[in-house]
This record gives sequence, structure tokens and C-alpha cells, in this order.
Amino acid sequence: MSQLYTVIQFLKDCESPQSVVSIASRSKVDIQKSQTLWDKLVNNDKIEYDPINRTFAYKPAYQIKSKEDLLDLLIKKRDEGGMDYKDLKDSYAKLGDAVEELANEGQILVIRNKDGNPRVLFYNDMQYNTPVEEEFRSMWAKIRIPDETDLPKALENAGLKTMEVFEKKVVSEPKLKRSKTRNRKFKITNTHLANIDLSKDYVPNK
Repeated sequence: MSQLYTVIQFLKDCESPQSVVSIASRSKVDIQKSQTLWDKLVNNDKIEYDPINRTFAYKPAYQIKSKEDLLDLLIKKRDEGGMDYKDLKDSYAKLGDAVEELANEGQILVIRNKDGNPRVLFYNDMQYNTPVEEEFRSMWAKIRIPDETDLPKALENAGLKTMEVFEKKVVSEPKLKRSKTRNRKFKITNTHLANIDLSKDYVPNK
């Protein structure tokens, strides 16, 4: 594991900027001993350096410090659809706990992977929550969803297609034949033309 990676991971888990001394004591990497490492940290897009206080802080894509911040973000992004969990992971160290709390409170909807981990997060807009009879809820729950690897085959069996690929045939342009200049040979049958080069334009002697 490189020292740069170690320091960035350390800063990612910190909720406040860290001094050089704090980085050295807690991550066991003294960034002052390597000018190359120092320059890489200062110029890293994911790191925010404060030259006055000489502190470093991780700069995530989204500023999330609590579950309320996460909820506010999902509300702002609701018209754009759901947000990928992986895009939010580096924004908040306790993101997993915040997701579970908001899901249990019914404030967000979570699409999960097979292992149960969050995959996509949606704001649960209550105005669209239409009551559904238990009979239909039970029918819906009994419908088996094919595995992703089996989905194309299941769609094909149902007479559906995931997509249609139109292959364009590339018609190669015919190559132009270059005319080659050749010296033509003529068989002289008339003896009076024997001393005349017929491959050249005839110019009479004056």
C-alpha cells in the first residue's frame, strides 16, 4: 500500500482537517520527509490544503455530514432519479448507518444488491405513495425476477428483446486503377514505315 493512498484513506475517514503532526502520528506517514509525497497531496483534486494552517482535508464530491444532509441531497436530486450509493460512499464515513436509518423511517427507498448492500437511493416522496390492496402486494411479491445473466433469455422466451443492434455494412469503395504508360510495340508490316516511330506524334520534316 503506497503512502499516498494511506494518507488519503486516513483523511477520508476524518470529519475535520488534519495537521501534519496529526497525519504523522495517526497514519504513521510523515509527509514532511518526502517532497514528492507532499506535492502529490497538495495538488490532488480530492485533497484540500490550507497553506495558512498547514492542514489537509478530504474533499468529497458531496458535502454530507449527517443523515439529514443525505436526505436533503436526495430531495434536491429527486427529479434526476436515484443516486448511486457508490458515488456517495466517500462523502460520509457513516453513510451506511444513515441509509439504514432513513430507510427504516420510510424517508428513502433503497434498491439493493444480492448481498443486501445498498445500490441506488431514492427519496420517498409521500405524495406518490398510493395505497395498494394486500392481494396485489402478495401477487407482486410472488413474481420471480430472473437473474441478470438469465434476463436476456427470459425476455427472448417472452417474445421481447433487450435491444436491437443494426449492423451497418461498410461498402468499400472500388479502387481506381491507375493507368500505366506503356510503350506500345507495333509490328511494322509496311516497309515504308520502318524508320518512323509510331509511338510519337508525327511531325513532318520541313
